[in-house]
Amino acid sequence: EILRERVADVVGHWYGRRPEIFENTDLDLAVARGAAYYSYVRSTGSGVLVRGGLPRTYYIGLGEPREGKFPAVCLVPRGAEEGAALEIDNDALQLVANRPVSFRLYSSLTRTGDALGQVLEFDAADAGLHMHAPLHAVIRFGKKAEERLIPVKLGARLTEIGTLESWCESKISDNRWRLQFELRKQAKAAPAERKAAAVVSEQALKGSLDLIEAVFSPSTKSPVAPEEVPAKLEQTMGLGKNSWPLAAIRQMADAFLAVADGRKKSPAYEIRWLNLAGFCLRPGFGYPGDDFRIEQARRVYAAGLTYGNQVQCEIDWWIFWGRVAGGLNRNQQTDVYQRLSAFLLPRGVKKPQRINPSLLREMWRSACSLELLPLGTKTELGEALVKRVRAGDFKESELWCLGRLGARKLFYGPSNLVIPPATVSRWVEALLRIPAAGDALAGMARRTEDPTRDLPAATREGVRSKLQTLPHADRLLGVLDGEEEDDGTLGRIFGEELPSGLVLAEPVTPE
Repeated sequence: EILRERVADVVGHWYGRRPEIFENTDLDLAVARGAAYYSYVRSTGSGVLVRGGLPRTYYIGLGEPREGKFPAVCLVPRGAEEGAALEIDNDALQLVANRPVSFRLYSSLTRTGDALGQVLEFDAADAGLHMHAPLHAVIRFGKKAEERLIPVKLGARLTEIGTLESWCESKISDNRWRLQFELRKQAKAAPAERKAAAVVSEQALKGSLDLIEAVFSPSTKSPVAPEEVPAKLEQTMGLGKNSWPLAAIRQMADAFLAVADGRKKSPAYEIRWLNLAGFCLRPGFGYPGDDFRIEQARRVYAAGLTYGNQVQCEIDWWIFWGRVAGGLNRNQQTDVYQRLSAFLLPRGVKKPQRINPSLLREMWRSACSLELLPLGTKTELGEALVKRVRAGDFKESELWCLGRLGARKLFYGPSNLVIPPATVSRWVEALLRIPAAGDALAGMARRTEDPTRDLPAATREGVRSKLQTLPHADRLLGVLDGEEEDDGTLGRIFGEELPSGLVLAEPVTPE
């Protein structure tokens, strides 16, 4: 109230009249009420509809810049109203297919008078032109992978919530490709190692979503056997699984979550659902709506396995939760760990329960993916693994687990949950004699320039000497020296290849 009154006094001093202050006792409902009123006015025609129009003009770059200049086409003119669908049909517009390309989106708050579809030439140094994060993509077209040009129409729509949808529509086929720009992200040079994300046609994606619904619908007979679903989806999408783009797999994840009860048909259906749904949700964060998706997945967790007496179902269950662990909050991760701890760190004098080796491996991998666990818990897990390493009774997957626990730069967790250097230095000493421990050593001794995380200089030099003798020494030394991760490095940290189009930010220490 003090701040509100002060602002009103200042504005009143500026304009000679104090503004009227509207009372609102439920501020957290303001947006919801505004949205409901907007919908009411749109549907009934009664009431006051406030129109603002788009404050920017948007352009898409054409071709490559030359001598500091580049052509661009006006995609959405300034003042366009929400809900308006715009289309550009220019005979000269062609889309480059089957090779990596970059779609460049620009906007201006100051330019006026540019018409829809108008082709203009801009100076790259124009201060009034804002460049948004480009969309790096591969447009797939045809059965052959050869480069070709496709005549297209450009379309755009300004949604009611202020986002911009855009797409390319082929003039020679029924294909349509959605271009999803991140308007809030600043443009910056992407590392050369980042691969371009493929863009699949809406028809191919719809076919995949229909297949998922048909296979896992609880009330209908599946058109294909569950073990055939991965190959059928790859055939429908026209891409191998690891090339499915992030936007597409999240829509597929929504489809899997909607038919989660279909996994109850048989053990084979449960195995395939867990495998594909986890693949499409990995790593549990990084795309709009992932929080909601994880909440839906938590319902599956609460229900538990339908066929818990089947070892392969149990294995895929823990693979699923290891894949999406980054989307779970601290309490949820603790809950997952409590179900695992009795098997990983058995207490008491009772003889430990015998567990299938493959199942135990995935339990460890899932537990070591829980980066939000307390430091004491993670340290206890690491000490148990180091004890096995020193005894020579360990598996290679446990080196990955130890590297994940002792990493100087976590995959998604905040830096205050990095295990202290003194503890990890002891672990490093135990790994120096293990030839297969190169990736774990590089991550555990990685330089961060943060003295609360970096290992002592002598320990790091010992690791450097070891890495120089191993295969892929250049790559490992790059990780040790803190170079930015490429797709391969992130994949090794995560444990498998990440979705194409996913870029992770540097974790921060909470206040």
